Amino acid sequence: MEAFKTIDIRGLSFFNALQLASKEFTRIKKNGILELIVDKKRNLTDAFTKWAKNQGYKISDIDDDPRMVRLFIKKVAI
Repeated sequence: MEAFKTIDIRGLSFFNALQLASKEFTRIKKNGILELIVDKKRNLTDAFTKWAKNQGYKISDIDDDPRMVRLFIKKVAI
């Protein structure tokens, strides 16, 4: 189990990226963070933000840079 994990989902379809993110979240400990690196051209930040909130996760930070968007999702302890 990890407390912090980074996955690069640039170039993946939304469905494949969502499957990968969901799978990786099972490996993250409570209060751990999953960093998603998202394509700037196909910005899926809003879709993943909504998904995270629906799952009960918290967006801890969004780093919007000219080449990519880094989305940090925290797995909050319940």
